[in-house]
Amino acid sequence: MAWIVAEAVMRQRCGPSPTAFPAWERATLAGRKLQGVEREVVLSFAEPVFKPQEKATAEEHHGVPGYVGEWLWYLLALEQPDLPDRVREYLAEPSLTVTDSGGDGLVIHRVGGAGTPALMFRLWEMKKYTGGRDQISGTIKGAWDQLASSGTRYLAAQMGWAYKHVAGDVGRFVSMLPDLWAAGDPRGGAGVSVATNSSAAPQRRAFSRSHERIPRLKHDGQLQGLIISVDDFAGFAAQVQETVWTAL
Repeated sequence: MAWIVAEAVMRQRCGPSPTAFPAWERATLAGRKLQGVEREVVLSFAEPVFKPQEKATAEEHHGVPGYVGEWLWYLLALEQPDLPDRVREYLAEPSLTVTDSGGDGLVIHRVGGAGTPALMFRLWEMKKYTGGRDQISGTIKGAWDQLASSGTRYLAAQMGWAYKHVAGDVGRFVSMLPDLWAAGDPRGGAGVSVATNSSAAPQRRAFSRSHERIPRLKHDGQLQGLIISVDDFAGFAAQVQETVWTAL
């Protein structure tokens, strides 16, 4: 599982470079270190997020678990199949940094089938929780509050790619996202995903009070929540980091 995440992350981070990802993949699978120019190029893509701590006494790198949590959400969303009345038109890739202050995820679907097609979007905020049992509710509440206070700004920042990555009616729809969100339009929605330890995953329910956090989103289906639990989530994120750094 750590390899699946690490491979997907590095494929995206290396982007259109014709050499970086193949070099990283070959060296990682062979368990050898890259040298010279190859190492310098691959390092430029991996280092901003995955550089290990240089001192054993350094504070924990909190960015890696959060970044891995975003990628778990993205890969799960990517696997969701289209349905006859629900087709994914756009899924935003995770940011290349761990300090981006914008929204973490955005999905646009075309719904209603051939007879009544319509576009809908959902803005997602992803969090990680690596503590113990019964404390995850505060993390969920904080994520909803962040969307409530900053959602319009997050969506405004997304408009820059409207005519670069999407076109036609989807491009026009993107240009309307801040207005739709601010008005609580039923074509918009919000989601919160929390990656956590299995011991901290809610045993009965979660998100039951989410509707209180963003009152403007009052229509059925506008809110969605997801818990992604791994036995030791912090340890899993560290394993992804180690996998990425194997060749470096």
